[in-house]
Amino acid sequence: MSSAHVLRSLLFAPGNRPELFAKATASPADAVILDMEDSVPPAQKALARDHVAAELAARTDRLTFIRINHPDRGELAADLSVLAGHENQALMIPKISEPSQLEEIDRQLAAFEARAGLARDVLSMMPVVETALGVRNLFDILSRFPRVRGAGLASAEQGDLMVELAGQWTPTGEAMSYARGKFVCDGRAACARWLIDGAFMNLADDAALETETRLGRVMGFNGKIAIHPRQLATINRVFSPTVDEVERAKAVIAAFREAEAGGRAAVKVRGMMVDYANVRWAEQVLALIDVRID
Repeated sequence: MSSAHVLRSLLFAPGNRPELFAKATASPADAVILDMEDSVPPAQKALARDHVAAELAARTDRLTFIRINHPDRGELAADLSVLAGHENQALMIPKISEPSQLEEIDRQLAAFEARAGLARDVLSMMPVVETALGVRNLFDILSRFPRVRGAGLASAEQGDLMVELAGQWTPTGEAMSYARGKFVCDGRAACARWLIDGAFMNLADDAALETETRLGRVMGFNGKIAIHPRQLATINRVFSPTVDEVERAKAVIAAFREAEAGGRAAVKVRGMMVDYANVRWAEQVLALIDVRID
């Protein structure tokens, strides 16, 4: 699986609800998360694994994350038994606070890749930070293993991290502002490809969904978790470049190339002086829509 895969939206589907799998995979989500953790009652964990294994074996054309149980629960081998022999799958690992919690998962994934004839580290891990200690340790979590290509922040209202912080949730995110800012800074310092903001839980408040989603993009996240298909249009729109951003990015690259050809490394575009940093911004914008400037 390519680490360049764009992830604006990731949609949850409980692993014990196979009737929801088709709807999730047909949705406009950039990836689907088949959950075997908190949305599945303990008595149905084995059933969920059977359903998830069947879905992974049948579907190789769509990036699918599997949220496993925390490795300390003693269910790792059973959870990893659902993996199929292809690259278009990845693990989401909840409640990670330090890199040592990923060591055994990495070892078992490497063994699976060898058995399945897959390249080493082709299967990604996405740890989810749900504690203050995890926020503190994020750079180390992202840096230890090559297959850790990003992380998620559990920023949800009344979620584990918010409860531990003893903060009060608002759609404008005051209580989570430090955690979000540090998460993005550590992620970029570690060259993480995917930095994913947590789920918005109130399906009846579209305005607050818009506000919180836009906050995530403004702060530097790549995408956001969705808990219902109706949230996807907002999330995908907010995490996509606007028409104006695309046109400006094209103008920046075209003008800068012309300037470079004339021996200059700065040029005015729409009244603003731009240099190499602006070109990097423009390249990031166009990469999101797969535009190539000849």
